[in-house]
Amino acid sequence: MERPTLTLIAGSTQTKKILYDQLHQLAGDYIVVRAFAIDETLPHQLEDHVILYSSEATKTEAATISNISGKESIVGKRTIRHDFIDRLLTIPHGERVLMVNDDDPSTVDVIESLYQLGINHVTFLPFKRGQMFYDNIHVAVSPGETHLCPSYIPQIIDIGVRPFDMATIIKVMDYFQLDDSVSSKVSERYIRSMIVLHRKILGAEQDALQTTEHYQNVVNTVDDGILAINKEREITLFNHRLEALFQMPAKDVIGRNLSYVVDTDLQNFIINGLEENKFVSMNGVDVVAFRQSIPEEHTTVVTFKSVNQAFEIEKTAQREQHKKGFAAKYDFEDILGEHPLLLERVRIAKKLAIAEHPVLINGETGVGKELFAHAIHRNSLRKNGPFIAINCSALTESLLESELFGYEEGTFTGAQRGGKKGLFELADNGTIFLDEIGDISPTVQAHLLRVLQEKEIRRIGGRKITPINVRVIAATNKNLEQKITEGTFRSDLFYRLNVLQLAIPPLRERLSDIQSLTNYFVTKSGTWMKVDQQVIETFMAHHWPGNIRELKSMIDYALVVASGSTITLEDLPHHRLQPINEKPATLPVSSIDAKDHYVILQIMKDRNDEGKTASRDLLSKESAAFSHTLSPQQIRLRLNDLENKGYVVKGRGRAGTQITLEGEQYLTQLKLHTKSR
Repeated sequence: MERPTLTLIAGSTQTKKILYDQLHQLAGDYIVVRAFAIDETLPHQLEDHVILYSSEATKTEAATISNISGKESIVGKRTIRHDFIDRLLTIPHGERVLMVNDDDPSTVDVIESLYQLGINHVTFLPFKRGQMFYDNIHVAVSPGETHLCPSYIPQIIDIGVRPFDMATIIKVMDYFQLDDSVSSKVSERYIRSMIVLHRKILGAEQDALQTTEHYQNVVNTVDDGILAINKEREITLFNHRLEALFQMPAKDVIGRNLSYVVDTDLQNFIINGLEENKFVSMNGVDVVAFRQSIPEEHTTVVTFKSVNQAFEIEKTAQREQHKKGFAAKYDFEDILGEHPLLLERVRIAKKLAIAEHPVLINGETGVGKELFAHAIHRNSLRKNGPFIAINCSALTESLLESELFGYEEGTFTGAQRGGKKGLFELADNGTIFLDEIGDISPTVQAHLLRVLQEKEIRRIGGRKITPINVRVIAATNKNLEQKITEGTFRSDLFYRLNVLQLAIPPLRERLSDIQSLTNYFVTKSGTWMKVDQQVIETFMAHHWPGNIRELKSMIDYALVVASGSTITLEDLPHHRLQPINEKPATLPVSSIDAKDHYVILQIMKDRNDEGKTASRDLLSKESAAFSHTLSPQQIRLRLNDLENKGYVVKGRGRAGTQITLEGEQYLTQLKLHTKSR
């Protein structure tokens, strides 16, 4: 009889593996499980009898990426891995513990599960991504998301990816209408797995001893000499090959100081050396020493390879590196911000990623165009291929041509022997990112157009045609259509590049992200400082011609010059913020009008930040919270005034009103004026 099928969709590869293994072990005899992860590539179309999601957040995100249909859709409930409970019991009674997970609902769910299991001797606090610092927290606990834990917390406990609970397993079994004997067997397996886990804990010490003996045998069979030292520089490992090289038995060396075995020069390399390897001669044998630190174990490992073996390894490594090219460093999760404009661009970029057409990214300097390019590649079908980026404005015309398309030997004075591959050749089966594409010369434009049209390149000075398979992502802060009108940019090249467009909003159009971006840059610096609210308000009033790059440079400056534990207005670079740092003595309206404007604009901004508009009735009703009640008639008159000044845009009928960028800057000015009085 053919087994029914089930599709599992998880958020991450790690979660997918744990949950797939659980389902396969419990019910693999009775159902066929297909597993996918969102951080991998989801198929465009997914259809099955049952779609099982690892969480509600995963279900929501998956729906934006793939067309998913199933006769039954189940969001699994998760439980705690019992084999990690002992770790939690070691936490002192009454301790405040930070619970860290990848989204707020899941964090609360983990806390509730632990309390239900009786882990109530500590107080769990949910982690918030936007919060910079947690006072008096010395322990953080996470279900497989330890990379999110704040680095200043000294003890991190990983309780592992949470498996599905028994209720979810039974729900899956019930859907397939398997007979009672099958359900009983699955239940027995679930209970047996819990018992096995506890037996593993009891046998851990014996397993550890066997493992140590096993690894000792392994290191004694390899051809390399292996030496390990602890933080006191005592030798903890000295294998058989090293005994032959040093002509010393391991029993006379283990536990001794490093200086007992090696000379001063080799000691300096092992302890303080900055280089990756060192050539040494050991009793007439030429070897290369490679060092590697294991910080979490306070251990340094040195491997001694014969020169001939090291040479072959280096050649192999070079060949592999040449195949792989370069890798994209950033993903969509590295693009910070919650403003609807930015989230919409990220949503679009995720869709563009799975296509194969060229992408043209427009945006002012400093908005993060390259960040989007990296993320698009990492989420594309080419993610396993190379990602190569080049700034076209940083090179002269001739140098840019040789970098992009390569050259043959003897093409020009100083040319590399044997010629050189261009970046397009190196990016084969991957992506090339051409930043500042608007600055390339007509000659390079013509050459680039041919590459895009013919999907082949010919090196400078060469005759051989080489086919290539490269996706192009280009970016510019220039108006290319205007440059076409001016005759400085080819229209045919523009239309080749502009198949898929992505416009990145400037920082001044997403002012609500300034707070979280500021917190992120301060936290990332490792300097745990607070930011005065006046600084945030000043940032909100700034035009930001340099966008996020400018914001980061200002914060870096402030972190260096700040003398206390809080960044204040005095710590900002005044030569750049002076025009907005001065509080106005007067406003172009009366104090009564200013108060009315402040109340209306503040309510409106709060609503707009939630993605909602504000009606006159709502503005009138909520003005009472400011101890400054305004009637609907007063609201109407003030809105007319604010609209005439360009501070708001009124919708038709019941559409409500929205604050403009100028309105947000005016609101900040009103706040500064109020504080200065």
